[in-house]
Amino acid sequence: MVRFGAALIAVLLLPTVAFADDETFFDEGRAQAALERIFDKAGHPTKVLSLVIRAHELAVELQDPSQPGHIDAWQDSLATSTFRRWVYPEWISGPRPVELSLPNPNLDANLLDLKPSDAAVVPKLVADAVKRAQLEDAARVDRLELRRQLHLVPEPSSGPPQWDVEVTSGRERATIYADQSGRLTHANFDGTRRAQALNYLNGGKELTTAVAMIADTLGKDPIIKSMIVYDKSLTFEAVNPDHPDRDARFSAGLNGVYRDLLLDSVTNINLPNQPTPGRFAITDVDWSLLPKLEDTARDRLKLPGGKIGLVQLSKPSNGVGGPTIEWEINVKAADDAVVEGYVVFDVKGNVLRTKFPPGRGPKLDMLDAASIAPAFDALKSALGEHAAMTELEFRSERLMITTRDPKDPAERLVFDYSGESLRHSIMPPLDWPTFGPDWFFDLSQAQPVAARWSELQQDALTRLGLADGKIERMTISKQKLLMPRNDRVLVEVRAEAGKRNGYVVYDLNGRPVEIVKP
Repeated sequence: MVRFGAALIAVLLLPTVAFADDETFFDEGRAQAALERIFDKAGHPTKVLSLVIRAHELAVELQDPSQPGHIDAWQDSLATSTFRRWVYPEWISGPRPVELSLPNPNLDANLLDLKPSDAAVVPKLVADAVKRAQLEDAARVDRLELRRQLHLVPEPSSGPPQWDVEVTSGRERATIYADQSGRLTHANFDGTRRAQALNYLNGGKELTTAVAMIADTLGKDPIIKSMIVYDKSLTFEAVNPDHPDRDARFSAGLNGVYRDLLLDSVTNINLPNQPTPGRFAITDVDWSLLPKLEDTARDRLKLPGGKIGLVQLSKPSNGVGGPTIEWEINVKAADDAVVEGYVVFDVKGNVLRTKFPPGRGPKLDMLDAASIAPAFDALKSALGEHAAMTELEFRSERLMITTRDPKDPAERLVFDYSGESLRHSIMPPLDWPTFGPDWFFDLSQAQPVAARWSELQQDALTRLGLADGKIERMTISKQKLLMPRNDRVLVEVRAEAGKRNGYVVYDLNGRPVEIVKP
């Protein structure tokens, strides 16, 4: 008796510790056996609200078969200390009434069918989740939970049953999701070092993996309207798989590809008088170009070491010849985030347009004679040497071109040129009631005027008595609105000095045709 008492005292004095070879509810058959005992005590229910499994605890919220509006909590526990393992290794507690507070108040919609045998997936699910998490250190499953998914948009509703498996190494954490059968569906890696170090703007393997995931999820058809690359995610607008006549907003990253239901309505707002953008496939883009384009953008914007704010891809209809894929690279100054600019590239990496930070771009003046030859070269390259024009309007900051629509010869298109490439203007062509085919002229007819550019400006200021004034704009057209019988290409030079202004119209030989003085 004395020896027994001494032994008992020795056991009681042992520290409370868990043993590495302890049985857990993650072991083969353990979760099933626990549920069978609980279901037997609870009167063999068929519906549950939730099932939570930890290594040494299994808790389940059951519908009371005799009172379907009641949910009771039951728990099976495994001893972890030396004393408890010796005298009371396992015990069941319950029922404990559950106070319900459900976002979806429909209790039946929150319940799921569960049999003890359904827990047979637990051991494999635990192993698969640890493998999927890919944590740097040795990992373990901390907790599993089975309940119906909750959807809050457009209103609270319950989805199919889903396992949430929390995996941890003590330094990192990930949540792996699976359907009720244990098939892995997606994951949340926000608590991992991979997520902390992730930067899609750097390109490389992580970006390639995300692109492949989007292709696997949504396919390789041209369904994408626009895409933005951020450091931690890619967001894009694409055809809604449920309503092909509409678009949906998606996000992609380490955690998978998701619909952003809150922004779906914004996605389908179309601005008036804007060309319809084209669609592209995720595989139409050479993603390996990204690092090189970012370096080029920094150099071109004179922002060495600048931070890439975002990268946008789209297929706008603002160029010549229909929609084409464009990269837009936004760069912020390394020492001042307010100072920023962007460069637009074509799909092959050629520069199309540049928005320089204030004071850092080359000075551009379309009224300067030095700008005219490059402007005509750009027009010939984009539209053709003999493109049909109705008007070329030169102002200091830009050239606005009205030309024949190649798809409809009776209509016109308006483009802007600011020193790099042509793009569709936000201004529609003016709808003059007397407009007709005789308003058009050949681009090659207008080019010789470049040789008289400065001469015409100086002559206009002299003739108008505005020696102290400046040229407001120069327009090349047939002046059909004011001279309906004219069929010559003419050059109108407008000048101003304070509130005084006037203009002179010249033929292509520099002879005045009309003068309107201040």
